[in-house]
Amino acid sequence: MESLLSFLSFPAMVAAEPQDDGENVTMLITVAATVGVVAVGNLAFRRCSSKKTVVDEDAVVDNTPISEEENLIPITDKGYTMEEIEKHNREGDCWIIIKDKVYDATSYLEKHPGGAYAIIQFGGQDATEDYKEIHSTQADKLLARHQIGFVKKETGSNKS
Repeated sequence: MESLLSFLSFPAMVAAEPQDDGENVTMLITVAATVGVVAVGNLAFRRCSSKKTVVDEDAVVDNTPISEEENLIPITDKGYTMEEIEKHNREGDCWIIIKDKVYDATSYLEKHPGGAYAIIQFGGQDATEDYKEIHSTQADKLLARHQIGFVKKETGSNKS
């Protein structure tokens, strides 16, 4: 504790007892350097901690929610029944439904930022509500690449 007090009172000692041996000059330089390093470190910490960037600053992110009217370009006009779609519900063969459109998500499972399970759990099912809650229009553009058709509306005459 005594050495800390003498260290903190060093500038007063230098002013009161000038010496020619260079010891005080060395101590003064050490104190000045320490104060400078602490000040710069504090400034750097404040600048870094004030930037809470989760996404790369250069990335283009569109967080606009998808609208019900939005019409993505269909890749095919093929219609699938729910019975057909429900068969594709596992990792090696995973189809999902978003807004009455059918998507083959199999090739995208391992690339999905939320993990494969986030998609597989909706395999063979309608995932529209869960999808809309967390995905942007940027995700819609990516999703459109995997569209394979649409859900056939079953009428009273085609139901078994």
